[in-house]
Amino acid sequence: MIRIVTVFSILVSFCFFPSKGLTQNSEVLNLERCITIALEQNPEFMIAKKQLDKSQADIWNSYSYVLPQLSANARLQHAWKIQETTIPNFIKSMLGPLASPDMPDYVRIAFTLENNLTYGLSLNQPLFLGGAGIAGIKTAYAARDAQMQNLESQRQNLIYQSVDAFYGCLFAREVLQVQEETVQQAEANLDVVQKKYSAGAASGFEAMRAKVEVANRQPDLINARNQYSSALTRLRIILGIDPKTELDIEGALVFTEDHFDTLSLEELQNMAFQNRPEIIALDKQKAIAGYGVTIARSDYLPKLFFTTDYSQMANRNDLKFSGGDFSEGFTSALSLQIPIFSGFRTSSQVQKAKLDLNIVTDTERQLRDAIAAEVELAYNRFIETKNKYVSASETVNLAVEALRLANLMYDEGTNTQLDVLNSQLALTQSKLNYTQSLYEYQVSRYQLRKATGQLAGAL
Repeated sequence: MIRIVTVFSILVSFCFFPSKGLTQNSEVLNLERCITIALEQNPEFMIAKKQLDKSQADIWNSYSYVLPQLSANARLQHAWKIQETTIPNFIKSMLGPLASPDMPDYVRIAFTLENNLTYGLSLNQPLFLGGAGIAGIKTAYAARDAQMQNLESQRQNLIYQSVDAFYGCLFAREVLQVQEETVQQAEANLDVVQKKYSAGAASGFEAMRAKVEVANRQPDLINARNQYSSALTRLRIILGIDPKTELDIEGALVFTEDHFDTLSLEELQNMAFQNRPEIIALDKQKAIAGYGVTIARSDYLPKLFFTTDYSQMANRNDLKFSGGDFSEGFTSALSLQIPIFSGFRTSSQVQKAKLDLNIVTDTERQLRDAIAAEVELAYNRFIETKNKYVSASETVNLAVEALRLANLMYDEGTNTQLDVLNSQLALTQSKLNYTQSLYEYQVSRYQLRKATGQLAGAL
């Protein structure tokens, strides 16, 4: 009976007082998951995708200038007062001498009835637009391709930001662990000093110094906790995650060999020139500027249109229209427009289009120089962070051994507490340098790939 009551109490507690772990909205994240979420939920990237959809719609719009335009029309017109026209009296002239003297020489006549109903179809087909139609279609396709490259550039930037934020969380968590270990070491040292002080083997100054050291480590620990919280917030913003979601970061800062260190700077720069989305997009912009010159020059050339109309028309004084009231009309025409003088508008537009093309060409040279410099900086940073990691990893092992020896010698009374504190400080600094070097190395790997246009996902 008691067992049944206990089980019932547990069920009630789960129903009415659910645990925090069951109700907490949480997300477990590794690097691959971060990149996936960012590409699915980042607001700026979503806007860039919609811009690509707009450019696709512009392609269909460009075809409208060369395809036939078919329209239907209908019009019902009522004359509240019908105008009359004065014309010679042809009947009097035909009758001649037989005509009555009272017959007037002119008569007034109306050529329509009160209600006029017209409906029909109209077709307009451009036959020649001076090259502007085809150039407009090519411009739309080039703009779409340029937008695709801009989207790819934003995609790689977003991947890099996600990686930087993710590794920033790992780095902040590692720093927090180092600071927690530092506080624990200071507290352990305080315990040793207090025991020696109680035994008369340490002075009051040493005990006070140990207490001060514990207190001095607390601000760094508090700052590390705040930095970790800030890193998680930054990751949420980049990924587009609800600020209230708890994040559980999976992973650790480890060294990963990278084959990019076997490539020369020149090879990396050539790789960037071939693959950077910005350069490919600028090539499309150059094509667009060239098509702009063609469109501007088309205003110098004649334009030819074909039009045809089919209509039915009926007139009545009432609204009781029937099939027999309508008469059929069908016409076709070729229309040639030859520009003679446009007030210098065409020449100014051609000049402007050529300047736009020259600007894009100059921008391309500037962009290539900037990308070459960016690759060089990223490459140097990559080599630097790798060397810093090698140096920092050796220093940590030495610092750990130095602290062990300092504690042992202090227990034996062959050195002072200051030696122990200095060893603890050196170990903390070496661990922080090691963690910093790992973080910078991992981020530099992604930065180099972004600089060369090769950042496709998690490495």
